[in-house]
Amino acid sequence: MRISFTIACLFSLFQPFSAHAQSDALVEASKDNTLYEDNTGGTSNGAGFYIFAGQTNTGAIRRAVLAFDVAGAIPNEASVDSVQLVLNMSKTAGGANTVTLHRIVADWGEGTSKAFGSEGQGIAATPEDATWLHRNHDHTMWQNAGGDFESRASAGTIVNQVGIYTWYSTPEMVADVRKWIETPEENFGWLFLGNEESLLTAKRFDSRQNPNTAVRPRLRIFHSVATATESIDVPASVRLQKNYPNPFHQRTTIVYELERAQPVTLDVYDLTGRTVASFIESWQTAGYHEIVFDAASLPAGLYVYRISTTDVSRVGSMIIIR
Repeated sequence: MRISFTIACLFSLFQPFSAHAQSDALVEASKDNTLYEDNTGGTSNGAGFYIFAGQTNTGAIRRAVLAFDVAGAIPNEASVDSVQLVLNMSKTAGGANTVTLHRIVADWGEGTSKAFGSEGQGIAATPEDATWLHRNHDHTMWQNAGGDFESRASAGTIVNQVGIYTWYSTPEMVADVRKWIETPEENFGWLFLGNEESLLTAKRFDSRQNPNTAVRPRLRIFHSVATATESIDVPASVRLQKNYPNPFHQRTTIVYELERAQPVTLDVYDLTGRTVASFIESWQTAGYHEIVFDAASLPAGLYVYRISTTDVSRVGSMIIIR
């Protein structure tokens, strides 16, 4: 049966099923630095425009450290649904390599050191700078040279040529951010591990001090607050994130999380209520899922997508531009 109603009717129809009021917060880095491998622990780049991860052409290791002050970024009653970390990689000598994030377990410093040129070799550390040996130069040492961090990665992404890269949400990233919100005194950020087994794998990322504000590190926190409907009537079995990019020309990615295995359907509607795409209608496992929507055949405009399970639905909107 053909459905014909306006976009307002679409949202009013789906609203009773929407159990979370979701928002997102964009947090800028509060400090960053690079741990330059050397035997003296005398090299840093606390005020530099760049941070590095990987191995140089001479076999020296670089590890970036980066922190975000997330306390107060979202309401106290909100839950963290997902997070995304975005960095701009501005220089590389090698090809594709995986860069992983690891939660740092001890505090560290960002001094006033500022390297010259492309900054790959660093410069003499200043007081409080983090170095290969020091958490704070030159009075507080790491327990382990090269930084103290969790061995298990919180997330990873393949970094290839120059461009913007995103570390997409994982349960570990969400757990890290939740921990930092609840216990700010234990927020020491992430350490970036690149390929440390091969030469010419170092990647240069733009830092929080980069003069181009558009390329500085950004942490986006998607969070939601339970509504009265949710607390009484609707199980919170599905969390739907905002699709990205949005607006978009051809493709966008829809990301959602299932708290338990269950049957799922995902449909896209135009403004008349006509179904223009149906992606899934199957049993899916718990966890994070991504669907890439190719809208090349659709005209520009506003569209609504809905994900449904046996007990709840979530609705989002997207804009196609030509």
